Amino acid sequence: MTLIIRQSTAAIEPRRAFDCWRSTALTRVSVFPVEDVRPFEARRLLAATPSGTLFHIESGPLVVERHVQDIRRDDSDDVSLSLVLSGRGHHEQGNRGGVVETGGLGIVTLDRPFVSGAIENYEEMRLTVPRSTFLTHIGNPGEMAGRTFTGSGLSELLAGYLRTFAASIECMSDAEAAHAFEGALHLVRGVTNLETSNAHPDLSKSAVRSLALAYIQRRLQDPSLDPSLMSAALRISRSRIYLAFADDGGVAAAIRDARLDLVLRCLASQAWDGESIASIARASGFRDGGVFSRAFRRRYGLSARAFRHLSRTG
Repeated sequence: MTLIIRQSTAAIEPRRAFDCWRSTALTRVSVFPVEDVRPFEARRLLAATPSGTLFHIESGPLVVERHVQDIRRDDSDDVSLSLVLSGRGHHEQGNRGGVVETGGLGIVTLDRPFVSGAIENYEEMRLTVPRSTFLTHIGNPGEMAGRTFTGSGLSELLAGYLRTFAASIECMSDAEAAHAFEGALHLVRGVTNLETSNAHPDLSKSAVRSLALAYIQRRLQDPSLDPSLMSAALRISRSRIYLAFADDGGVAAAIRDARLDLVLRCLASQAWDGESIASIARASGFRDGGVFSRAFRRRYGLSARAFRHLSRTG
């Protein structure tokens, strides 16, 4: 029998919203807020069936970490698959990880520690299924854990399928839900197989870069973020990290560009219309307004103020 739960922070006092969400919707992980000038808001649909659990989540920025004590507490052996519908997230598990853009897919297993999150508002569809189901329909969970897959035409099809699944599941029998889960996993297998067959031949370098980019996203607002910090946290030598970003102009340039990308998305979003450009820059990790202004103009060819005006006037 399917259990349907709908949760939202809409009726909760803004200053208590994050703590309430953490203590009700995210009890299987440790959750940390991300600096944001806007009040935290979130809502989700949870549909638990004998075949697996389907989530449709819209949330403000946060970071979740699953630790050994979380694993011991619930002893879950499920596999979690997250398809980002809007925004940008990141996943890290073991020695794998990466940034998940809109349309991308991230996979983690709940029997091992991981870090996952987003530094901006996001929407996602998520499936959690037993390890045995994942093994039957997609592959070895140990080989997939921590991997991220970029968006494609097939992932767009998967997004539409999961939206329809979420809208219909309340009316489904257990047998119908089981068939729907099987169809979803068939599409997931297509997404993962497609990217595996098109994998970059220099896997080691690209894997280091992907993992480092995920770490950059997680620590983007930390002014002390640098190659030494990344090397210690990821247990990867600085020389390998430098090599991974050689084509990007270096690690510092990659960090700066990730922060600029976040500012650009905020300036283009009406959700940030009430905030000053200076506060958006600070929330994106820039501590020096002059450095930010010069970097923005150098990269995009116009000032942040001009870009915000153009994005509103077309």
